[in-house]
Amino acid sequence: MEIAKASEFRSHLGKFLTAARSGSTVLLTSRFGNFRIVPVTDEDDALERDLRESLAEVRAHMEGAAQLPRAKDVVF
Repeated sequence: MEIAKASEFRSHLGKFLTAARSGSTVLLTSRFGNFRIVPVTDEDDALERDLRESLAEVRAHMEGAAQLPRAKDVVF
């Protein structure tokens, strides 16, 4: 486990990001709180893509360009 203050993290960014990518837990402490640094996974990428697509559907609906399905048509 690596623990770093924000100033140390900024000074040695590569070291801590490499450690996180290698599977080590990296904890960042700052006056804003404590944070765990972890690499983004394929699952995170898929979630972001799904959220972006959903937001685009809602935006199109709000602009009148698309109709959203009714809840009873979506729920099994």
